[in-house]
Amino acid sequence: MRRWVARHEVALYLVLAYLISWSIWPLVLINPDSSPLVPFGPGLAAVIVASVAGGRRELFGLLRQLGRWRAGPGWYGVALGVPLTVAAAAFGVAVVSGAQVPRWEPSDVLQVAGSLVVTVVIVGLFEELGWRGFLLPRLQRARTALVAALLVGLVWLPWHLPELVSDRGERPLAPFVIYILATSVILAWLYNNTQASLPIVILFHAAFNTFTKFFLSGLRGSHYIVAWWTLAGLVALLALAVVAYAGSQNLSRGQTKPVYEPAEAPAA
Repeated sequence: MRRWVARHEVALYLVLAYLISWSIWPLVLINPDSSPLVPFGPGLAAVIVASVAGGRRELFGLLRQLGRWRAGPGWYGVALGVPLTVAAAAFGVAVVSGAQVPRWEPSDVLQVAGSLVVTVVIVGLFEELGWRGFLLPRLQRARTALVAALLVGLVWLPWHLPELVSDRGERPLAPFVIYILATSVILAWLYNNTQASLPIVILFHAAFNTFTKFFLSGLRGSHYIVAWWTLAGLVALLALAVVAYAGSQNLSRGQTKPVYEPAEAPAA
């Protein structure tokens, strides 16, 4: 069974990630205020498939990426600074278009910091262990890094379907599609340039969620849509800049592949 799982690990991973994550979606019919998505689905699916396909060695290789926090300070600056700047710029465009500026209090800084910590664990850790820690390296085996990143984005996007259906106004669909695909490219660039450092990837993901929610949650109507289109456009421009700078082959100018290399699937 281990050989069969290893040969079909990507397909099995995706099935498990979706099944686990979508398992509580029907509960929304009972309690509309409940979450329609299990956030740890991608991470748990990665642990299960890696364990069955490659045993302890493959599992430890997967989890070891979580300890690669010794990236340069500049990468931590990117992981926090880019999401903050982009979300603030999107909010600024909404204000220019006529949105009111909310009254922020000093205590909001602590709330944002607390939200970031929670999001790192609940969203970043559980998602990125699967999407970038497990899936991306396997897709990069026989594809360019850009194609692999876009493929991850294409399966990451519909994974959000329960949230998109349950709260249709939270994430406008068209800009959200652009945002997800472009973010997937940037996350692959971060992963490939930091020796497969999942802490950097997790921090970037969590920071974008946190700062976007902070700056955009008070906007309404057309101002909210303007902010989301600005957000998506800026992230798309950043993704294009990354590809132009680092190249589509590896999304990295300094190395050909990340340090973490999953075991090859056995021949049929």
